[in-house]
Amino acid sequence: MRYGRVLGIGLFLWSCVAFTAIAETGLPQCASTCVQTALANQNDCSVGETTCICSSEKINAAIYECVKNTCTVKESLLATKLQNIQCNAPIRDRSKVLLTISIVIGVTALIAVCIRMSVAARQANFGWDDVACLAAYAASVPVTVVCCVTSVHGFGKDTWASPVEDIFLTLKLVYASQISYFPASGLTKLCFLLFFLRIFPGKRVQRAIHALIWATIVYIVVFTITMVFACKPISAIWTSWTKESTPSYCINQKAFYYVAAGCNIALDILVVLIPIPELLKLKLSRRRKIFLVAIFSVGAVTVIISCIRLGALATYETEVNPMYNNVLSGVWSVLEINVGIICICMPSFPRFVSQLAPHFFGTTQRDSCLYGDIGTPNACGRNGRKKNATHLSMFDMSIVKTVDMTVEAQRASDDEVRLVVLQQTRTGAPSSTGSADGNWETPMQVPDRVYDGRS
Repeated sequence: MRYGRVLGIGLFLWSCVAFTAIAETGLPQCASTCVQTALANQNDCSVGETTCICSSEKINAAIYECVKNTCTVKESLLATKLQNIQCNAPIRDRSKVLLTISIVIGVTALIAVCIRMSVAARQANFGWDDVACLAAYAASVPVTVVCCVTSVHGFGKDTWASPVEDIFLTLKLVYASQISYFPASGLTKLCFLLFFLRIFPGKRVQRAIHALIWATIVYIVVFTITMVFACKPISAIWTSWTKESTPSYCINQKAFYYVAAGCNIALDILVVLIPIPELLKLKLSRRRKIFLVAIFSVGAVTVIISCIRLGALATYETEVNPMYNNVLSGVWSVLEINVGIICICMPSFPRFVSQLAPHFFGTTQRDSCLYGDIGTPNACGRNGRKKNATHLSMFDMSIVKTVDMTVEAQRASDDEVRLVVLQQTRTGAPSSTGSADGNWETPMQVPDRVYDGRS
């Protein structure tokens, strides 16, 4: 009994000496009391063993619980900072990862959008899917910029290593980017759907596409509005972490993100599945069917990233170490949005390359005559009637056919026209599609043969 009392007094005196330097730098009184109490109530470390005390989970857990219950959030951050300085604890930092990924993927998405727009402008075929692409990119910019800015202000570092002002700024900017996230994500889906709407004329698939368009619009509106008014007052979203005041209400953010991510993944999967049945019905070789399905299923990449992001949301929290623990969800969010932008632009890449290097995809003058200048049929023969040709598309598909056509339109997208022609090969029925600039009407004879590049 006497020995325990002497030891307790000794540890208490030692703790006062050992943490004098910290106290002089401003250790809150509540935290100082917690440190002294934790040291006095343990037998694991001897007096003066700083390394033992700093590495003892039992002692640090006792200090943490005491500080959590007796100090304010700001006092807790200061106490944690000073304690880690005393113990020479390293500052964990993922901010450079966030900054690097945001810059690289953001610039790549910008290049992809420029390529798509240049192809659309060159072909004079600017449609609603291109408008959705531009809108999606515009909505993605705040997400990318916020990730870059917040990484400079401590997002990705241990929370205790960041000034309180930087924490406020980071939370405010992250809130703004979250509002922009849902329109960016939804508009990416709309871009795919509007593109499919132009190239798949079947009534059943058209109904499915329209249903998904409305579901995506609902997704954008509902989750954006919910995010905007997640707390009352709105400022509580970036101030309530201090627990200095109590907001009228705040939604459960973690549950909200889970629901939003689930809906996002479900819509992505449906968008990816839409074109596959139509493509598989085409009379092409298995290899070329697989290639077409792969081209039209690039959106599956965003599904994979969304699932990984959902896993990152499992670590989301606002109390223990949010600046460090939540950075992975930020990394995967900026990746998901910008990779989605790149995916909706990918169908334009082969056409862009073929414009720079015409022979790369087997583009020939005959190919251009057949599809490249639909508004000028005389380029292929008088009135463009009954011309046999071998056509090498951007997907490297060879189709031999007899065409009897009357054209009343401006230029349309080569690749969209070719896909519709393939569908007509399957159905034997005339079809038409539209562009942003006009309609083309092509009464066609049923093709006699479809070859796999061999006569």
